[in-house]
Amino acid sequence: MLSLKRLVYIILIVAVVGALFLLYSQYGSRTTAIQSKDPSAQERAFVETRQIAEGDKPRAWVFGDAEAESFGDIRNNVLQLCEDMHLVTFQKDRFDADEVRQHDLVVFCDAALSHYANASELEEFVEEGGRVLFAAGIGSGEEEFAFWPMLGLEERMAEQDCHELAFEKPLLPLQPEKTGYAGSSHSAQLEVDPDASVYLRDAESGTPLLYTRTRQEGSVCLINGEFLADAEAGGLFTGATCALMPDFIYPILGVKAVFLDGLFTAAAADDELCRQTYGYSANGFLQNVVWPLFQGMSLRANAPLTSSLLVEASSGEAFAPVDKDLIAEVGASVLQFNGELIYAADLAESGKIVIDEESLARFSEAFANYTVRGLALEAGDPSSEVIFELSNELGADIRAIRGMLDAGEVRFLWEDGRFVFPVATKGADLDDGGMFEVCSVLGAYGMVSHVFDISTLSAWEGPATAWETDKEQIELFESEILSGTPWLESKTLLQVGDEVKSYQDMEYDWTVGESQVKLELSGVVVGQAFMYHTKGRIANAEGLDYEEIGNGYYVLRVREPHAAIVLEEGV
Repeated sequence: MLSLKRLVYIILIVAVVGALFLLYSQYGSRTTAIQSKDPSAQERAFVETRQIAEGDKPRAWVFGDAEAESFGDIRNNVLQLCEDMHLVTFQKDRFDADEVRQHDLVVFCDAALSHYANASELEEFVEEGGRVLFAAGIGSGEEEFAFWPMLGLEERMAEQDCHELAFEKPLLPLQPEKTGYAGSSHSAQLEVDPDASVYLRDAESGTPLLYTRTRQEGSVCLINGEFLADAEAGGLFTGATCALMPDFIYPILGVKAVFLDGLFTAAAADDELCRQTYGYSANGFLQNVVWPLFQGMSLRANAPLTSSLLVEASSGEAFAPVDKDLIAEVGASVLQFNGELIYAADLAESGKIVIDEESLARFSEAFANYTVRGLALEAGDPSSEVIFELSNELGADIRAIRGMLDAGEVRFLWEDGRFVFPVATKGADLDDGGMFEVCSVLGAYGMVSHVFDISTLSAWEGPATAWETDKEQIELFESEILSGTPWLESKTLLQVGDEVKSYQDMEYDWTVGESQVKLELSGVVVGQAFMYHTKGRIANAEGLDYEEIGNGYYVLRVREPHAAIVLEEGV
């Protein structure tokens, strides 16, 4: 006969074992039952493809030397931005007023202005209604003095790097009052005429960094420095264009995507530091501290997250140990909240590709019914011929590639149902230049595409205050960027395919009347977004939906191939 003590032991053992089996069954079913969604079911309708006449669509004339140091990068970025804005673009060696229409945009991508234009001819063009953007500042040579009166320049002094920027007038759809800048601006210290409209200054010296000046019927804009050598600073170009060109329209992506890299790996060497500082192992810290922060952000901002697992690299040394339980638990949570799991490749070095078979096996074991369709390029810049071949090595049906904004022709690529969508910004350093880059890309492309690399967070460096700093920056990203852009649609990587196809393949034309703007569209997805900047206000519209987002900007989403905007009278 069993004693009471033994009976209690048996009951406790049975209860514990039963609970473990229950947890295992619930946990196991949660991962193995996950199914991949068919991306074809998400495809949206496109308007018919037809011939679009150029009409009065603005044209851009770009002057600059592709081989010039820094200025060559500015020229190439400006040409790329003009292409992305679907402007009819001409590249010339010298400015000729007889070739250019008054409502065309003229852009100089070199500080040596005298190499490309005669100052008196250019000033006459402006006074008669022309619009000119000096995208690379103005040089210090005597030959440039002739351009000073047109630009309202009173003094030009030594160059400096500006790292604290202050916005004085609305330039971007979303902009802070002050922001850091991490690049090298090479901006000259300037004194300008009081009639100049300064949009951006150096917060410390007060020197104008972007300003416009009206000259009779036309206007000029000077970007003081080499900001546009950085692809992430493209918003200064679109903002300057909108400041020069009344009622300006350009296509945008209209989406926001957030990527988490390194969420499933934590080096064992970090265990002791994490235990001492946070009371968790490295894996425990990822699972119980880092992931809940992003999970909460995703829920509050209704922003599904795309998380990657590194499985391809140029060298096996790039791989860190992967914990199967961490993949299963956190990965299941990512998917539970409408997120996406993708593979990642680090191709920083040329040579053969190494595959982490162990990580692939652990992922497949945790998610037997989930098919990965996306791949993130963490480093490297493969050509368009190679970029989709990466999936062949994995034996996966990769349809979406996460690329990089400065990757030229493969930034936005659509080919036989497969596409590239670029990451534009990264990191938890918004106060140190990150906020400027996010807002700038938002202005240029109407998108947020940001990656947080968990392996670079300060948590691994200690002390606890370092993690608190990163946490504050992540929360700032949520409050200012994700919650501050309700007019952008939240997407995972695989979900932005239609936007990429439409953005790349569309044709459109628009004309501006006294109180009406007309759009003609071809090959765009229904819901294709455009940014519209105006000094007026929209009274109503046909064939499109519109939303005022501030700073003179509207977001338009088209429904029909013919659309029209009616402006309020007397505004």
